[in-house]
Amino acid sequence: MDYVQHNGTYHGFTNAVKWSCISAAIIMLSLYAFIEAHQPLIGGLLLLLIPIGAVVLAVTNTRRS
Repeated sequence: MDYVQHNGTYHGFTNAVKWSCISAAIIMLSLYAFIEAHQPLIGGLLLLLIPIGAVVLAVTNTRRS
């Protein structure tokens, strides 16, 4: 069994789960701002945070071999 490949796959999976949970929390906060708090500007900024954050993470978190 290739343990290095297994560890790499597990690390990638746990990172994907972590960032999915963070994105879901940001979406819930933005929906709260839109619907309950009547703050569409804050809700829109929170929703824009997700794709901007994804691009920043993709650029700064490249694998170094």
